[in-house]
Amino acid sequence: MRAMSLTIGPAFTIPGYDAECGATLHAADSIVAHPALWSHYLSGVMGTERESEAAFEVSAAGYDAMFAVLTDPERWPVVSVPLGGDAWLRIVFRNFEEDAGLDFVEERPGRPAKVVASIEGHGFESAMTWAELLAAAALPDGRLTGAQRLVLMLPMLGQQELPDDAGAVLDKALAGTGAGNREALAAAMLDGLDWCTR
Repeated sequence: MRAMSLTIGPAFTIPGYDAECGATLHAADSIVAHPALWSHYLSGVMGTERESEAAFEVSAAGYDAMFAVLTDPERWPVVSVPLGGDAWLRIVFRNFEEDAGLDFVEERPGRPAKVVASIEGHGFESAMTWAELLAAAALPDGRLTGAQRLVLMLPMLGQQELPDDAGAVLDKALAGTGAGNREALAAAMLDGLDWCTR
């Protein structure tokens, strides 16, 4: 299979969000087409390294190439999720050398950007209900599928009791990202959410 390019897009700014340390933000929406992105994302964010590795067919070289993109201390990749109107959720891979994390930044016209959820190397902050996640994933989007949107925003879930069909919903969303072995991965993700949201 031909290797996909991992070239990320141009630098841009998020008004009110400062990358600091001389780093620049770079549009990286194209990386969602790579299985390696999902493998990394779910491994690091949800703590499902073993299950993610089994779910996505990624070569060692592809995995390492994606790792280099996602952890670049000078060019922080940003995946943008439209929220309707001119609003955006910017998922920023915040690559401080000793304190990397993931920021979920809400950008709305006429307002300074707001970090609405963060995953830190030393902790976790979140702010979304299950119903809000499903509603946000279902918004019209000409760039991302509903499945991709749901999985990207999943780490934003706050502490709550999930419904009985949560596993089935995750299984369907994972299918939309190209994952195999989805039952084991969905179960591990639910366990990861339980850990993250305590």
